[in-house]
Amino acid sequence: MIRCALFCLLGAMAAQAGEANALSGEQADLQAAMVVEAALMTRTAGGGDEREALARLDQVFAGLEAKYPRSAVIRDEHGSFLWWEQREGEAFAKWHEAEQRDGGNPNICQHLGSALLESGQIVEGIGYLERAASLAPSDATLQYTLGTDLYLFRHQMTTAREPEAAVVDRALAALRRAVEIDPTNASYAEGYAQTFYSIPIPRWPEAIQAWQHLYDISGKKDFAAINLARVSLLMHDGAAARGYLEKVHSPAFEALKTKLMAHATSM
Repeated sequence: MIRCALFCLLGAMAAQAGEANALSGEQADLQAAMVVEAALMTRTAGGGDEREALARLDQVFAGLEAKYPRSAVIRDEHGSFLWWEQREGEAFAKWHEAEQRDGGNPNICQHLGSALLESGQIVEGIGYLERAASLAPSDATLQYTLGTDLYLFRHQMTTAREPEAAVVDRALAALRRAVEIDPTNASYAEGYAQTFYSIPIPRWPEAIQAWQHLYDISGKKDFAAINLARVSLLMHDGAAARGYLEKVHSPAFEALKTKLMAHATSM
């Protein structure tokens, strides 16, 4: 079924390019290949054996590269396909080909950065993620990715010239930018707020602001209120903690609420 879809789509590429006025021929050809790629990934993830179709799709990418020798986007997508196939060396080579054609493409930088991190090349990987974020400063996803990875790899990024606290500052700044760019994204807001629990120098007033923002925008009111109470207790503000705990009504948090309320009352 997948192989049939592959050959049908290959035959329809030219038609797609003509029908989609908004797409260039290159974009239409790549879009067709990506549709097949997504289908193949879904099928093989479920245990299917599509080796012949995968080999054919690899040839499709090679054909597109020959047809569009200056295209960075096609090589970038081919690199992602090779990475998914666990052909890491070939994937990096393809991404570097893409980079040579368009070093200012943030997506290429992001793909290289994330792959380098997975390969254990932390400093170089973070460098590419920083490039991606600087090339697209209004892209919340790239800012959040940079912040998250800086935070996760903060120990590996720590040097004599840049202590852990400075690395954490960079991580928090990127996470904060992501939240500012996409202020209704609850996942970004929660990820940012959670980081304040394990940083070397406490920044509880900022943590309060972060958890309050999550409380304001998400449906997880009780979760946010519990955390607002926890941070208030860390700031030795029992009255504020009690106020936040009074907003918690879910039975799922009853035991924790009781414990924190006792602590707040004793202050």
